[in-house]
Amino acid sequence: MQALSEKGTALLAKFKKFQKLSLVLYALAAMAFVFAGNILLTIIIVALDIFLEIKLYRCPHCGKGLDCRRRVNEDTVCPKCEKYIFRGL
Repeated sequence: MQALSEKGTALLAKFKKFQKLSLVLYALAAMAFVFAGNILLTIIIVALDIFLEIKLYRCPHCGKGLDCRRRVNEDTVCPKCEKYIFRGL
């Protein structure tokens, strides 16, 4: 199995950070709705997370959007182009 390049390792770290950020944003949206009753703020936070998912969570080979709910590791394969996401960069 081919080792990850420096670029592949950086991309894997970016994807994992984005997953954590997404979780935090959804938690903030839930708190804004439940504790503050602020629907507008909740909609803005969820829209921001969806925008970031569409913009950042993409296959580097084919450019298609990836499912943010999938577990990301070194051997993750793009469901569209079927290439390893973090290898061959």
